[in-house]
Amino acid sequence: MVVGLMRMSEPKGGFLRANDPATDRWYSRDVPAIAAKRGVPDAAPYFIDAEASGGTGPQGGLTIIDFPNNHLIYALTWFGLAVMVTAGLVFI
Repeated sequence: MVVGLMRMSEPKGGFLRANDPATDRWYSRDVPAIAAKRGVPDAAPYFIDAEASGGTGPQGGLTIIDFPNNHLIYALTWFGLAVMVTAGLVFI
């Protein structure tokens, strides 16, 4: 039994670098492009993000989701914008 999430291919991203199949560098999960590079005919258009398992097969649990915690930077940015707007209103 496989436990995990079935996800559709993610070929592009607005802020991602372009995949470089020639050097085998993949910045997004473009399943058809990876399958073509590996010579896998008729690959499914999805991948399975499986839970970690102790078997010898494909290793699951390798996806790392990291949400940056930049609250101080956000607070300073908005504080700075508020100061600039206030200063602009005073001088206008």
